[in-house]
Amino acid sequence: MEDQVLTTEEAAKFLKLTPFTVRNYARRGVLPARKAGKGWRFYKPDLLAWLRDYGAPH
Repeated sequence: MEDQVLTTEEAAKFLKLTPFTVRNYARRGVLPARKAGKGWRFYKPDLLAWLRDYGAPH
């Protein structure tokens, strides 16, 4: 399960985005994330679901 929780940098690499964009999306609630101290943590299955649903009509 440890490899399922990603840092901002790991999430950025996984999503092929910049760390700045990932932090911005996390702050705005666009990406599913949790604040952990001064950083953000991302649960990989949630990011996969976000990718799958990205752009889908709501």
